[in-house]
Amino acid sequence: MGEKIYFVDQTLRDAQQSLWGYTMRTEHMVPIAETMDKVGYLSIATVGSQAFTVQVRNLNEDPWERIRTLAKLITKTPLRGSYQIGSLSSFDLSTPRDIITLWIKRNIANGIKSFWICDYQYEMEKFIYFARIAKAEGSEIVPAVMYTSSPVHTQEVWAQKTRLLMQAREWIDRIMIEDASGVITPEDTGKLVTTIRENSEGLPLEFHSHCNSGLAPLCYLEAIKAGATTLHTAVAPLANGTSLPAVETVLRNAKRLGYSSDIDEDALAAVSSYFRNIAETEGMPIGVPMEYDLFHFEHQVPGGMMTNLTRQLREVGMEHRLNEILEEVVVVRKEFGYPVMATPYSQIVGAQAIENILSGKRYERFTDEATKYVLGLYGEPVVPVEPKVMDRVMSLPRSKEFINWKPAGYDKPVEELRRQIGPDLSDDELLIKLLIPGKPVKRADTKKPSAPPAAKANGPAVPHADLPTEFAVEVDGEVFNVKISPRWDGAGVTASTAEVEKAEGAGKPKATPPGALLCGMAGLILSIEAKVGASIREGDLVAIIEAMKMRRHVNAPRGGVVKEIWAHEGEMVAPEDVLMVVE
Repeated sequence: MGEKIYFVDQTLRDAQQSLWGYTMRTEHMVPIAETMDKVGYLSIATVGSQAFTVQVRNLNEDPWERIRTLAKLITKTPLRGSYQIGSLSSFDLSTPRDIITLWIKRNIANGIKSFWICDYQYEMEKFIYFARIAKAEGSEIVPAVMYTSSPVHTQEVWAQKTRLLMQAREWIDRIMIEDASGVITPEDTGKLVTTIRENSEGLPLEFHSHCNSGLAPLCYLEAIKAGATTLHTAVAPLANGTSLPAVETVLRNAKRLGYSSDIDEDALAAVSSYFRNIAETEGMPIGVPMEYDLFHFEHQVPGGMMTNLTRQLREVGMEHRLNEILEEVVVVRKEFGYPVMATPYSQIVGAQAIENILSGKRYERFTDEATKYVLGLYGEPVVPVEPKVMDRVMSLPRSKEFINWKPAGYDKPVEELRRQIGPDLSDDELLIKLLIPGKPVKRADTKKPSAPPAAKANGPAVPHADLPTEFAVEVDGEVFNVKISPRWDGAGVTASTAEVEKAEGAGKPKATPPGALLCGMAGLILSIEAKVGASIREGDLVAIIEAMKMRRHVNAPRGGVVKEIWAHEGEMVAPEDVLMVVE
């Protein structure tokens, strides 16, 4: 056989994120973990910082315990986690430096041996700072070059991005080429891999793409022809759809091209069979190839984010405007200078497109993240933001607060944060408390055996009316919102998490009172900006809600006096929940 290729398994991370909304539980993983260790993967990816939120709030699980459990069972294959240099649990660039440092150290202490650095490398000083820490603790470092297609993303742009990463060559083990939206073509794959290989000073290259357009399996073959040595895949039941290619198919095709691999195909077959059984037992979708959709190449919204966007619109009765919003995504992305449609940029563009359409006037309102992006706090785009958008942002009073902006408490030491949050908390508990505020969303007993579905779940990964496939997860992902709209009990019964939470807070009146201001979106209450007895005017800021991992302003639709405040900071809310009463 010829040149050897390697595989990174994404079944437990990106695949289940894309198809199952991150709802795979630890108990699903434990019985098959030792067999996965025998397959011969280069590494096995598990959930990172953003997905911790889903585990805590929606599954009522301890993410650290999952890592420790998997590390005890998977002893030969390195577990891969992730961190971001700007923020760990939101897109607001707000995490203190020492908390990111502690996050890296505690991940490694709990069993992570490899890190995928998943935000765009625009601040190499920060990148190197954290990479040095991770390497000193014994971890592998794999930064990603995030691909996108646009009129301005030439091969020279990708060469420059790669050379920028080479400033940290001493601390990098390999480079991952990631196409989160699944928009790269086979022809462009060969060009891209060649360009990055020629500028990466001999570092091994990994290739990661999604099947949104149906082209990814072909692209994988072009990637290895051009010099990529490692491919990211999932076992067949969690492949295709908006997920990654199936390892079985890619391996078979690579062998036909003369490549070899250390994959134990008997162990692989056992893993694939196990997860197919889980999908059928739990009623989860099994991925099938996607139809080619030319519009997808224009808006480039990642699959997980599409699921979240659809859910958000359904909650406010606007699902019929999805295509209108996707058309707006195309325009906003162009006006924003063609950012890569991957975390956090895809969420920033998508959230602004929603604001533009639902407000009835383009750029009437901005999210804080969009404002910061336009001001360059997320790095400079490949081409400048269009002048009319820049002028609009600069005219906002809020923008003045972000001139020379630095996250509050960025330099605050861990022990000071511990004194504020909980002096008796362990490091792991402190990180969870700090990064995932608010109470968990209650769910049904995860230990209760699930009834088999009425029909075999072998259809496409498309929402079914009775299945829990509409998740508020910001994926990228990449879509990891912190709230699951429907809750499924394994027996075909659904109930919204809002209903569950309201059952807990039964003390609240059920009827909407006169003068009620509704939350208008699902998310976490970050702050209440009005007090009982205060007079407010139409348009005044009355609350800030974290929705789609973004800080969304809630403005008063009318003036009056605040009579009651029903919501509380740190509380999860639904769109129809009463925020306050104004008369």
